[in-house]
Amino acid sequence: MIKTIKVDDKLKYEFGDSVDRILSGINLFKNNKASLLILTKGQLPWSLGMPEGKYLKEFAVKFGVPEESIVLTDNVQNTDQEAKSVKKLLNSNNVKVILITSAFHMPRAKKVFEASNIKVIPFAVDFINSHQKITFMSFIPSANALSGTSLFVREMIGRLYYNLKY
Repeated sequence: MIKTIKVDDKLKYEFGDSVDRILSGINLFKNNKASLLILTKGQLPWSLGMPEGKYLKEFAVKFGVPEESIVLTDNVQNTDQEAKSVKKLLNSNNVKVILITSAFHMPRAKKVFEASNIKVIPFAVDFINSHQKITFMSFIPSANALSGTSLFVREMIGRLYYNLKY
């Protein structure tokens, strides 16, 4: 969701396409649909800068979520680690969360969270499809289409993996 950019020897951050995730979380909190905002401190070994959740916490506070209502997971690298960290944070056998993630990722994320004995209320965002008129240009190969195919293949590999694991 966050891109790290180096400018004049400083790291700066900007949102990518998945910004709907944090905006929806803030909105659900402000509309009293959730009493807590749990953010993932996702950080891959090759990532630079602060974990995503730390940046998102600062962002949520700027938009009116009280700091004491925001909880960060441990540093995690994948959905399975996220689910286990959330379960550990909430420390209860009767855990229920509103799971906000991209629509294409929701089936896999829901399965993984439920495998960690977390009841899930799915809240899908970032729908990739959109209603557009089909034109001649729709049939011309593009880098954007190749990126979409890559995203699809990675998600299918993840679903296969977790279907075998759980």
